[in-house]
Amino acid sequence: MGVQTVLDTSHVRWLTPLPLWTGILAGPIAWAFDLTASYASVKWVCHTRTYGILPLITLASLAVVGVAAVISWKALRRTAADVPTDGGRPRQRARFMAVLGLASCALFALQIVAGAIPHWVLDACQ
Repeated sequence: MGVQTVLDTSHVRWLTPLPLWTGILAGPIAWAFDLTASYASVKWVCHTRTYGILPLITLASLAVVGVAAVISWKALRRTAADVPTDGGRPRQRARFMAVLGLASCALFALQIVAGAIPHWVLDACQ
């Protein structure tokens, strides 16, 4: 009985909103950080000739999205595989939010990479 209680509490923590919302919102927040920080640092990069800052901003944003994707993947693995994603029960909502977090991370990682392509092709100081 005690072992089963321990196993049940390990699954309950993935039903809490924090890891589920982290997976959903980390992508848009990382993309907004990448866009804002890259735009704001162009003048400083051109003045100091430290061109490596712009790719570092992109890599940091992608790292945040990667961590959020791992969190969403773990949340998805902790929900039952036979649970549908369209129900109103807590486990069903958690599974839907985990899948949505994975999709959000994938789409915003693609957006961050697409936004970095001009940095690779064009000179930011011209």
